Amino acid sequence: MSEQRRPTTEIDCIECNRATTHEILYTENVGGYVEDSGIHWGADYHTVQCCGCKTISFAARSWNSEDTDPEGQPIHRMVLYPSRTIRKPMENYYYLPNKVRGVYQETLTALSNAAPILAAIGIRAVVEAVCKDKGCSGHDLEKNIDLLVKKGHLASDQADFLHLQRFMGNAAAHEIVPPEQTELRAALDIAENLLTNLYVLPLLAQEMKRSQTQLTARNARLRKSTLSAEKEG
Repeated sequence: MSEQRRPTTEIDCIECNRATTHEILYTENVGGYVEDSGIHWGADYHTVQCCGCKTISFAARSWNSEDTDPEGQPIHRMVLYPSRTIRKPMENYYYLPNKVRGVYQETLTALSNAAPILAAIGIRAVVEAVCKDKGCSGHDLEKNIDLLVKKGHLASDQADFLHLQRFMGNAAAHEIVPPEQTELRAALDIAENLLTNLYVLPLLAQEMKRSQTQLTARNARLRKSTLSAEKEG
């Protein structure tokens, strides 16, 4: 007797970065009726596995009688866990100093979980962490950014971008104003560019110099061995 095939659904895969077929491994159905408001509701909770990369995740599909389309039919909404809007870390982020890396990763978590105010504050905190790491640790972030320029860590046009980030972070922290997603993504792009220039590229350059030194030394040994062999011959 052939094994019964599991049901499938088409959803975005967090590893494949595209919509793929997922097997539904387990489902729990819940629903009910709220007498006071006359609302019917329901939800299906699925444990799913990508048929390609085999990654397991979670999907929640829900509806209620108050959320309907123009024909009056309930709209089914899907929420995926982990979120498929995850912002992946910048390349070589592990080169960042521990404190800077920690703040940066927390900021990515906020951005990936639809927390724009926390994400904006986090981006500002990344800049503050960089300032402290580079010895610009006053109480005024504006002056600290300008001090990064004076110390040669930043160009003046880069500082102008960081000041724009500072304004966004101030609005989020003090006025509780969430920035647009496009603003957040652009601000994080600028912050990641800063982190790359200050931390990643210098370390990569050092590794390249070490590799070049090792290659030069190896070639010198090979030439020496070749000359010795020729003399003996």
